[in-house]
Amino acid sequence: MKRLTVLGLSGLLIVALAAPVYAQIEWKSAGQIDANYFYYRNIFKSPTMFGAVTDQSGVSGSGSNVPSWNKSGLQYFNTRGRLKLDAAAGKEVTGTIYFEMDATHWGETGNRMASSGVNKGQNGMAGQWKGDQAAVEVKNLYFTFGVPYFGIPIPMTLKLGVQPVALRPEMVLATDGAGAVAGFKLDPVNIEAAWYKQVHDFDFKTANDSESFSLLGTAKISTLTLGAYGLLFNMRTYPFNKGSGDVTGANQLLDPSYKGRMYWFGAYADGKVGPLDMKADFAYDTGKVEPFGTQLTAEDVDYDGWAARLRLLYPWEMFEFQLLGMYASGPDARKTSTNGLPGSAVADGGAVASTKYRGYVIPPGSEENSSWGENAMGVVYGNFLLGRSPDFTGSSSSQLSRGGIGGTWTVQAKAGYKVAPWYKISLAGAYIGDTTKNGNTLGSAQKGDTVPARLRDDKTIGWEAALFNEINIYKNLKWDVMFAWLWAGKALDQWGVGDNVSPKDPYIAGTRLNFSW
Repeated sequence: MKRLTVLGLSGLLIVALAAPVYAQIEWKSAGQIDANYFYYRNIFKSPTMFGAVTDQSGVSGSGSNVPSWNKSGLQYFNTRGRLKLDAAAGKEVTGTIYFEMDATHWGETGNRMASSGVNKGQNGMAGQWKGDQAAVEVKNLYFTFGVPYFGIPIPMTLKLGVQPVALRPEMVLATDGAGAVAGFKLDPVNIEAAWYKQVHDFDFKTANDSESFSLLGTAKISTLTLGAYGLLFNMRTYPFNKGSGDVTGANQLLDPSYKGRMYWFGAYADGKVGPLDMKADFAYDTGKVEPFGTQLTAEDVDYDGWAARLRLLYPWEMFEFQLLGMYASGPDARKTSTNGLPGSAVADGGAVASTKYRGYVIPPGSEENSSWGENAMGVVYGNFLLGRSPDFTGSSSSQLSRGGIGGTWTVQAKAGYKVAPWYKISLAGAYIGDTTKNGNTLGSAQKGDTVPARLRDDKTIGWEAALFNEINIYKNLKWDVMFAWLWAGKALDQWGVGDNVSPKDPYIAGTRLNFSW
């Protein structure tokens, strides 16, 4: 009996001593659930590097976009839920698990298929009738810790795992990926060095990996935060979905068709300039995509492009005024194709091989086009209120793309007024121009029925106006309502059935209810 008593007391003592250790973990959670509705006309995602938004002949175009031409009353609902869990063991170590659940459209059917044909199952398909979909996605899975002092008098941190990837997300890189990020604090300068792995061949025998390296430096000087960065994408497999299929798939052990090496360099400034809040950016991309494997005889495609943005915001009492200017270079349709790959024919001029791409591009997998919506109004670039709305931007998970801004320029003005603590109304207007040469960024108009086809070069994508309403129903429940109209310019005209066709003016009406915690 005494032995049992001693053992029982010993067990209680172990639990008592261990409890403070477990109590040191502090858990936090955050998340959101939204419901969006869109009613729109003639708004199409751009499926290529430039041009050919849709084709009225039905010969090409982006699937269901073709029969939707000039039809009013297109509409759909979508929903996104997110749950973020953070565990902190003091100030030294934190861990994050972040889940995402999407109903891309309410009432969707079937399974989602990757461009390679690999069945991705039910992810993003939670909106199916009867529910019960396996649609929970792991968005992030990483931990961060302070590197112990080893004689180097520099505070250092290290972040490992699947984490948010952001390098000036409105301009260059915004996604999630697996890798490592090291941070160094050298007051007043902070330095961040990052490495991510995009492709690792399943057979572990070939050098077909793709990875990126970046270096970012920031400094707080007076009222401004200044930053400069460099980014390298070393793509031994290009596009990413070629030559690295699933373990049992048809792509296993295949060599890639192309390889690529791309660089991005940029600088920015954020902060107060007198009474103005400012954001200024300059980004430049350069590099090449080289033929490989079956495409070995093709000529390299050289890339060079740039983009710049200046946004000024002036708050005055209950008012807020904003002015934005942006320019992103566009390609020359007589020197590059709509996919930018070696061996492909240029878009204008017959069977001439693509050799140069002078338009601004973003890295494979970047969702810069979604981040740019924070600057946008409603139709062409998306908008800052609604989640995952239809727009004219494009991106690719496996290739370089024009993203949200490549081949366009814009000047925008917006004025907002806080009617009440719970209600803000804003009115915006913009001119949107085309920077592609010998062709159009979003249109496919031709100079008549010529052989070979010669593309028309227009300057105006359109004039846009938008109205936004932001309503705080409760502390954690927000309701946004917006309407935007684009007076379409000639640069949106499409070639179809032997003639150029002008679209009816695109518009969108949308609303979003968002519960966040």
